[in-house]
Amino acid sequence: MRWLFVILILISTQSYAKIGDVIEQVGVTDIQRKGGETYEKINKDFNVESYDTVKTKNGKTAIQFVDETRVDVTENSKLVIDEFVYDPNTSTGKLALKASFGTVRYASGQIAKNSRQNVKIRTPTAVVGVRGTDFSLTVDETGNSTIILLPSCTEVPRPGGGVDRLCVTGEIEVSSDIGSVILNQPFQATVVETQKSNPLKPVSLDLTEDMINNLLIIRRPKELDLEVETDRIKALASALDLDFLEFRELNKDYLADDEDTWTSELDYDPLAQNFLYDALDASLAQILKQMQDEFERGERLSFLGRDETTGITVLDQDPNYIYLREDAQGNYVRIVLSKDTTYRINHNQAGNEVMDFDINPDGGAISNEITINQSN
Repeated sequence: MRWLFVILILISTQSYAKIGDVIEQVGVTDIQRKGGETYEKINKDFNVESYDTVKTKNGKTAIQFVDETRVDVTENSKLVIDEFVYDPNTSTGKLALKASFGTVRYASGQIAKNSRQNVKIRTPTAVVGVRGTDFSLTVDETGNSTIILLPSCTEVPRPGGGVDRLCVTGEIEVSSDIGSVILNQPFQATVVETQKSNPLKPVSLDLTEDMINNLLIIRRPKELDLEVETDRIKALASALDLDFLEFRELNKDYLADDEDTWTSELDYDPLAQNFLYDALDASLAQILKQMQDEFERGERLSFLGRDETTGITVLDQDPNYIYLREDAQGNYVRIVLSKDTTYRINHNQAGNEVMDFDINPDGGAISNEITINQSN
């Protein structure tokens, strides 16, 4: 019985052995072990183990695995180490990571070079198959995944002194449940919005390595926003089978009927409020979809548009509502709200209180209350 007990202890210890180190740490990051133990405010040289969950707060963390794979995790991100197996004798193994949200930069090590079929990095909407290279991925609050292929650069000493910078670009495959694309040019990028949508056709971004070295792409580049919106418009036109040359519904003057007016994002004037508004958020595809839905239902969503009394603007950006408000002092709020629930928003903006603003299209019970207090 003693020998059996010792063997079990050895097996358990080996299963959760060190697989890497924290090589850079700035700010606050927590690591949670599979057994439930949490290490708060980790430091440089912290030992990383299989099945660890890395959660950055205002921190930035860089991890180097024993096969020389490096992963940088920026602020407000979550990364799960699902699997890590490595044989140093053959430099082969298996690596599986999951980026739940935030931004991560990946640089290949020995496993990707010698067992590339065994390296998978997942997000809520995409799977990245690595063929020995670097890339960054960003996952937003709705699960949209933006993946950018990066060059792998090393410094090579010159025989007479100094160094040369050598950069090469590998290849990654980005897949959803229904399709995949290959990225094989530096700074090519794609977007996967849902598991059931095709990845965006690769787009070449106007970037340099210096732009992404001091950390990562936090917001989706505008070139990608434009391509995503173009794809949505094409998909919507195809789905609705609309002939835009024959589309006459816009000729109707809805303002002539005071009892049946409605608003869309086209009615939202960003110059009427003093804040920077991303015009690409004004998705023509979503506006057309909203129009089509309303024509079919024969009803209007009365809370949409701008409320002149409160200064609140509510936009329909399916599958969400967008709540916007700014006062004269520059206090600004933008909230993305899911259409799957209802809201009552109590908003105090620098003493200008808006009481009980409801977003409740069906007239049922309010399921969420949000209180916002702002000051100059």
